[in-house]
Amino acid sequence: MVTLFKHFRSLLAKLTVSISQTMSESPLQDPTNQPENPGSEAKEPIQDKQNQAGPPSENPVTPTVEATKPVEASPKEAVPPPSSPAQKNFKLQRKLVIGVAIAILVFVLGAFVFAARNLPSLAEIENPKADLSTQVFSADGEVLQNFYSDQDRITVELNEISPNLINALIATEDARFYGHAGVDPVAPFAIMKDVLTSQGVRGGSTITQQLARNLYNKKVGKDRSLTRKLKEMIVSWIIERKFTKQEILAGYLNTVNIYGSSYGIEMACQSLFNKSARKVTIEEAALIVGMLKGQGLFNPYTKPENATNRRNTVINLMVQHEILNPDSIDVDSIKEIPLSDYVVAKQGQSHVRGLAPYFREHVRNYLKGWCKDNGHDLYTDGLRVYTTIDSRMQRHAEKAVEEHLSGLQKDFDKHIKGKEPYKKDPSIITRLQRQSYRYLSAKKAKKTATEIAEEFDTPRKMSIFTWEGEVDTTMTPMDSLKHYSKFLEVGMVSIDPTNGQVKAWVGGINYKHFKYDHVAKGTRQVGSTFKPFFYATLINEKPEYEPCTPVLNQRVQFLLPDGKYWEPKNSDGSQGGKVTLRRGLATSANLVTAQLLQRLMQDGVGVNEVVKLAQKMGIKSFIDPVPSLILGTADLNVMELTSAYTTFANKGTRAEPVFITRIEDRNGNVLAEFSGKTRKVMPENEAYTMVELLKGVVDEPGGTAGRLRFRYKFTNEIGGKTGTTQNQSDGWFMGITPNLVTGVWVGCAERQMRFRSIRLGQGANMALPIWGLYMQDVYADEEIGLPQDRFERPEGFEVDFSCEVAEEGEEVELNPPNVNELEKYD
Repeated sequence: MVTLFKHFRSLLAKLTVSISQTMSESPLQDPTNQPENPGSEAKEPIQDKQNQAGPPSENPVTPTVEATKPVEASPKEAVPPPSSPAQKNFKLQRKLVIGVAIAILVFVLGAFVFAARNLPSLAEIENPKADLSTQVFSADGEVLQNFYSDQDRITVELNEISPNLINALIATEDARFYGHAGVDPVAPFAIMKDVLTSQGVRGGSTITQQLARNLYNKKVGKDRSLTRKLKEMIVSWIIERKFTKQEILAGYLNTVNIYGSSYGIEMACQSLFNKSARKVTIEEAALIVGMLKGQGLFNPYTKPENATNRRNTVINLMVQHEILNPDSIDVDSIKEIPLSDYVVAKQGQSHVRGLAPYFREHVRNYLKGWCKDNGHDLYTDGLRVYTTIDSRMQRHAEKAVEEHLSGLQKDFDKHIKGKEPYKKDPSIITRLQRQSYRYLSAKKAKKTATEIAEEFDTPRKMSIFTWEGEVDTTMTPMDSLKHYSKFLEVGMVSIDPTNGQVKAWVGGINYKHFKYDHVAKGTRQVGSTFKPFFYATLINEKPEYEPCTPVLNQRVQFLLPDGKYWEPKNSDGSQGGKVTLRRGLATSANLVTAQLLQRLMQDGVGVNEVVKLAQKMGIKSFIDPVPSLILGTADLNVMELTSAYTTFANKGTRAEPVFITRIEDRNGNVLAEFSGKTRKVMPENEAYTMVELLKGVVDEPGGTAGRLRFRYKFTNEIGGKTGTTQNQSDGWFMGITPNLVTGVWVGCAERQMRFRSIRLGQGANMALPIWGLYMQDVYADEEIGLPQDRFERPEGFEVDFSCEVAEEGEEVELNPPNVNELEKYD
C-alpha cells in the first residue's frame, strides 16, 4: 500500500504541475502579466522619457500627443489601469479560478486516497492469479472435464482466440481501446451525469477497467458507486503501465463470465458452440460478445429473439467501426443465420454428460485426496491432469455398450414381462427403495415411515431413462424404482497389459440415471471367469499336466467341513468320457475342473494355493477358500478381474492399473508422475501355456467364445473366457490380446432380476457381443493403429497344443459342436 501511495503522490505532483501550467496560460489571466506587488520583476508600464530621466516632480508634465494621425489602441493600451474596478474584478476572478482548481485537486486527492485504502497490492496487480479450473486430459489430448468450484475457467493465449472475437469485443465494449491509457476520457462525463441525476454510477468502463474488476472483484468491488469507479481507474492506470494492450485483451477474455459457470472465452465457446475459441466465426463472435451485456437477458436458449437481435447489433457496430466491410462481406446474410445453425443443443450438467463420466468421477475422487495430501486446491489451482484414457477407444466402448444392450434390453423386457420377480417378492423393491437417494434424504430429514411411504406413492413429474431417449412422464417414485430395476447394466474396462494403463472405462449405461460405477465399486459373482486362476495353479504345482493331458468328465464329490458333500455338475447336465485339459477349459466343463481339483487336493495342494495366486495377480476382494471357488463363487469387481488377466497376456508379469500419468501446475511444472508397479507372478512358460488355453476358448470346437470367429469375423490371435453365474444373474467375458485386455460384465442391479434361460443369460450372449463390437471398431480405427500381433512364444518352448492324439488314447469330445451354434454354455 505504501508503494501505491508513492504512485499516487507522483501522479498528484504531475497533476499539480499540469494545472499550474494551465493556469499560467489561461486567457482569464492578466494579459499584461503585471504583478500585483510593486516590487515584482514584471515590466512596468511604459512612461514618458522625461519622467524616466529624473525624479518625478510635484507637477508632472503631461506628455504632448501628436494629433497629426489617429493611432489605434493596442491590446496593452486597452487594459484598465491597476486601480480601476475592472482590474480588481479580474483579480477576484483569477483567485476564484485558482481556489476552485485547488478545491477540485483536494477533492480528487481525497477521493483517490479514500478509494485506495483496500486496493490490491502492486505485486497482486503485476502478478494476477485468477482461480482456474483443473483440466483432465485423455491420453490423446482431448479435454475430458474441468473441475471447478463456481467458475469453470481455463486460460488460452491471445493467438489461440479468433480475431473475430477480438474485433467484436473492441467494437462493442471499447472502441477507443488502443487510444486510451486505461480510462476513456469521455467516460467521466457519463459518470458525472449519472451522479447529478441520482442514477448511480454505471457505464463508461473500458476493457481495462472491466479486467480490473474481474481480477480483483473483492477489493475493487462491483457495486454502483463512485468509490468503485475510482478504484477501477487507479488499478486500470497501473495495469496499462505494467502490461501491453495484447496482454490486457488476453487477460480480459480469459476472466470474463459469458455463459453459466463458464469463465473465460475458451470455456464459453466450448459450452455454446462445442469448439475452441480459435475457430469461432463472425456470427458466433457477435453472439458471445453480445451476451456480455447480460447473459440472462441475451441467453440463446431462454431468450433466442433477444440474443439474435443483440448479435445483430454487435455486427452493426463492427460495420460502423469499419471492422466489417459490407462491400466484401454479405453482412445481411450473416444476420439472417438462425441460432440453431451453430449453437449446440442445450445439455445437462457437465459432470453427467460427455465422454467417460464414470472414469472422470473416479479421477475426481482420487484427486481430492491427492490435492489434500499435497497442498493443492483441486477446484481453483488450474492443475492439468493427464490420464491414460484413449478418447477414441472410449467412444468405441460406449458405442458398443449402447448398440448391444439397447437390443438385449428389448429381449429381456419381453422375457420378464408379467413375471417380474418383485411381484412374488416385494422385498426386492424394498431393498432398492432403501438404497435410493430419496429414501436416504427422507430418513435424514427424520420423516416417519408413513410419511416416507406416502412420498413414494405420490405421483410426480419426472424424466426417466429409456434407450430411445429421456421421456417426460408422471409416475410415483415407487413405480420409477420398478422401471429402473429391469434395466441390464454394465461394467467394462480395457487395460494395456504391458504397462497397466487403463484405456477405456464404462461404469454403467447412463451416468445421469445410474451413478453406481460397476467397474471400480461393484462386486459380482464371476462364474467361470475364475477358472483360469485354478488352471494356472495346476500348471504351476503339477508340471506334468499339459494342455493335451486327458481328464475324466465324471462327477466327483467333496466333503465339506459341515459334513455335507458338494457335487458340481456341468451347466448342460452332460457327463462321461475324457477330454483334454485344453478342451475342458474351452467348453467350461465344471466336471473336468472338479476332477483336477480333486487330484490336486489328493497331492496336498488345496484351494488356498489358488487364492494365493489370484491375490498375486491382483485380486484384492475377499476370497473364501472353499472348493466351489474354482467354479467362480467369489464376488469380484471388473477392474481387479481384468487387471489380473493382464498377467497372462504380459508374459507372467502384472502391472498395477494406472489411470493418471502425470499432474502439472498451471504453469506446466510437473508435480507428480505415475506408472504401474510391476510384479513377476509366474514364469513366462506358464503364462504362455495359459494364453494357449484361453485361445482354445475361442478356437476349440464347442468353445464358449467361438462366435468371435464365425459372427464377428476376427482372424487374429485372441484369448478369452466367458462366465455365467448361478441362475444367470451375471454374464461375463474376459478377452485378451497381446496389446489390450478387456473385461465386460452385464446384469441387473438386483440379482433376482435375470434371464430364466441360460441360452439368453449366458456370458456369451450377455457380455461377449460388447467385446466383439468394441474390438471391431478399435481394430478398424486407423488413428488408434492397434496392431493385431501374435502372442510371443517363449524361446525354446516346445509344448504341443494341437491335442490331435491324447496320451491315453483317443480324445472323447465333450458336447460335440452343433453346426448351427458352435458356442456352448459355461
